[in-house]
Amino acid sequence: MRLSFSSRHADAVQWWLRSQDGPLSDAEERALERWLARDPAHGEALAAVEMQWALADELAHRPSRHRTARPAPARRRVTPWLAAACVLLAVLVWRGPHWWWQVRADRVTGAAVETLTLSDGSRVTLAGHSALRLDYDDRTRTVTLLRGEALFQPAPVTGTEPRPFTVRAGDARLTARGTQFWVRRLSADEQRVGVLEHRVLARLADGRQRLLASGDSARLSRRAGIRPLALDPVRAAGWARGVLVFDAVPLDQALSRINTFRERPVVLLDRARAGAPVRAVLHLDSLDQGVPALANGLGLRTLEVPGLTLLY
Repeated sequence: MRLSFSSRHADAVQWWLRSQDGPLSDAEERALERWLARDPAHGEALAAVEMQWALADELAHRPSRHRTARPAPARRRVTPWLAAACVLLAVLVWRGPHWWWQVRADRVTGAAVETLTLSDGSRVTLAGHSALRLDYDDRTRTVTLLRGEALFQPAPVTGTEPRPFTVRAGDARLTARGTQFWVRRLSADEQRVGVLEHRVLARLADGRQRLLASGDSARLSRRAGIRPLALDPVRAAGWARGVLVFDAVPLDQALSRINTFRERPVVLLDRARAGAPVRAVLHLDSLDQGVPALANGLGLRTLEVPGLTLLY
């Protein structure tokens, strides 16, 4: 496996090495944030460096195995190098550098769903691999979704609690109007929101805005603005109740969703099957059994290797 090594990878190595020496100073944190903001590829490079170090450490401590050379069988084999490549690819698109989220966030989740009760009584249910920062002050109750997805049940505005409740996610601002809603941050430029109860005022930094009512879902981005999304918000938030529902969803999208709630990501090796439609209901507390059952229904097999599950 050959990987190109550009200047951004060299910078990523330097940042990773610096992070291993101890907490970053305020100036270093600002410099790192500027570097990450300049190009989305910088974050991917940093994630790659972290994963390569982790993989190298794992291989270094794995007992060696000596094999007698023999002709390769005709059928496709899953080799360690292929598995390593899949690990790297999965991490690049699935999770960022964990230490960086710990620095920026007030709460970072692993694979499990977590529910938080904030100081004002608002409830936030975080999906797996999500990161949240609280920015409450005397005038506003602002929650920043740095990564992932969350279901918000804000305490209403009253005479004793006049501060509005707003969620920031990239370029989007979602202000609650006595409501229950979910937000999924896909990237710095694209978010999704769905309203389960009452209303939410969705705004972009350039002033474009739209009032969303119960049952509405929308996609928000700087390029496309605020557009309706044909998505049932109650079903989309099923993960908060412990259920994932797939109705003719392409396999690669279904696996991306499943991986949100797994410590060991599932990686599809047979890319020709990426578009296979998935119709299934999976329970988060039994994904280890649900994934093999899903694979079997599609005529695929699973292979457990250190750190991930291969689907082929």
